[in-house]
Amino acid sequence: MKRKITIGILTLATLLAGCFEGGVLNKDLIFKSENGNVTFSHVYHVKVKKQHCSYCHPKLFKKKFGADKFTMKDIWEGKFCGACHNGSKAFSAKDPKNCSRCHKQKVGEAK
Repeated sequence: MKRKITIGILTLATLLAGCFEGGVLNKDLIFKSENGNVTFSHVYHVKVKKQHCSYCHPKLFKKKFGADKFTMKDIWEGKFCGACHNGSKAFSAKDPKNCSRCHKQKVGEAK
């Protein structure tokens, strides 16, 4: 029993060290999109908005980057980012005024 607890604590410590100290929580994730790449900030969502990893993983997104394939239609239907970006919990992904909040200008394009 004591061995299982020790292994559990070590596993949790390794996970937290990988996520928090220089890990994925301190990095932006760049999703390639034909409408302008989308930058997702773990720092903003986790550290500023105080959302725990389990808020999105695994119910909205798999933990492996790129494992989820989704479209704007999925988001507009309340899936993935749209679970929060629905105009109630966070800004609406359906509102055309908000497109540039996620979809950044493509490199080399004029404004």
